[in-house]
Amino acid sequence: MTDKDGVCFTDEAKEPKSAVAAADGRPCVWRTVAQRDATVTVTDGSALDYRETLTLVPVRRSDADARPVGTMSVTSFEKLADGRIDARRPVLAMFNGGPIVASTALLLSGIGPCRIAFSDDLDVGARGPFALEDSAHTVLTDCDILVMDPIGCGYGTYAADVDVKERYTALEDARQFADGLVTWLTRTGRIGSPVFILGESYGTVRAPLLARALLEHPQGAVAISGTILMGATTNIQEVHDRLRSIVAPAASLSLMAATAWYHGKSGIEADDVAQVIDAAREYAQGPYLRALWQGSRCPQDEREKVAARLEEFTGIGAGEWLRSRLNISKNEFRARLLRDEGRVLGVYDARYSAKAEFGQDPDPSDLRISPAIHACAMDFYASMGVPRDLPRTESPGDVWPQWDWSVGDPSDSVAAGTRKSPFDEFDYTGALEYCLTQIDGCRLMVVNGCYDTITTVGAADALIASMDVTADQVEQRIYPAGHMTYTDRASARQLDDDLVSFIRATLR
Repeated sequence: MTDKDGVCFTDEAKEPKSAVAAADGRPCVWRTVAQRDATVTVTDGSALDYRETLTLVPVRRSDADARPVGTMSVTSFEKLADGRIDARRPVLAMFNGGPIVASTALLLSGIGPCRIAFSDDLDVGARGPFALEDSAHTVLTDCDILVMDPIGCGYGTYAADVDVKERYTALEDARQFADGLVTWLTRTGRIGSPVFILGESYGTVRAPLLARALLEHPQGAVAISGTILMGATTNIQEVHDRLRSIVAPAASLSLMAATAWYHGKSGIEADDVAQVIDAAREYAQGPYLRALWQGSRCPQDEREKVAARLEEFTGIGAGEWLRSRLNISKNEFRARLLRDEGRVLGVYDARYSAKAEFGQDPDPSDLRISPAIHACAMDFYASMGVPRDLPRTESPGDVWPQWDWSVGDPSDSVAAGTRKSPFDEFDYTGALEYCLTQIDGCRLMVVNGCYDTITTVGAADALIASMDVTADQVEQRIYPAGHMTYTDRASARQLDDDLVSFIRATLR
């Protein structure tokens, strides 16, 4: 164990000798890197004691090969009562996307006991010093929290003899997370705890596949209690912007309408952005979708009527909509809305804008957020007692060109592990629907920021509508923020309150 100041220690001496070493030479064994006890004052004014631990968790190479493929970096927050952990408390396992990036943004989101103190002034640029603050509304009041990094991110590494690129597959990624989670639950005596999983961005592809992998885990099935999808890419194949798509532009209208209203470019009269979104949803699913379906067969007077209405919603002129065949992509919208002002909108949060640079496509929301995340992560782990010179990786780089998206079952037309063509299906939603229907009481919460241009409210609407589940199994929440809803202070608090309500209702 460590002292209260978080002195580093390891469990390597307790492990059997292993010939398998990570790329940095460390053995691939269970290792407690740092640990400390701390206290946060929560919303009701009481003090919540908790233990935070950074653990390197070994992950097997396959179901048949118990040698470690590497170690997964896992940061845990567990509530203490009289200095002890209650092994019966629920566990919320969280991860970001990438597909392969560290889960730093969720770590410091305020879902746990601390958050990055982002400025409420959206015009403030990315300039330090950056600081952490306590999260009084943390969900640690109701469940313990795991923040899991993919192998190769955070402080985890692959074994030195592993061909990493061969591991860049959706199914292998889910298998690794399942193995890491089961190992952590088993080693810490939490295997009987109710388990919730929260995935953000690509994590919403991982989450359904992980839920199914947990049900099929060879060391013993784990049936999750619920899933939270934050910024869902689960059905990205259906709603991704494509030149002649019908569903994608209809799914994007609520995002465009909300953004235009925020920047004062909308012709819609509304008291708040929720009213704008509801009006856009209704129009998108009716007259707009019908006109898109008709295409060139849509009568000219009807096309002009639709274009005029789209101008009211989006602030983009009716003539531009007509010239674009009533289909303007989200990326084009980012460049067009404030073009007369020489500005471009943020990708992850369209409330942000920046000067449009010639020959460049800046993302003002990412430029504002990313430096703070990296700096605060280093400070957070240093405060735990992790040496600053211990290698830590935020992301191994762009893995998209090498990623194998196949899921193998139920709808794929080729074998699992075979790289896909654009004509094959990636039915991640099927894995989610399977768990919702096969696990008694399992529930789903879908979370969106209404100014997120990557994963839109309309896409989430389509995802929920595509599943044959009961209404009481699904909750949808929309916040006045972007892709990382917790970067907005008010949204972060409401998100945590909603997560607590979801967990309580599921376990009731």
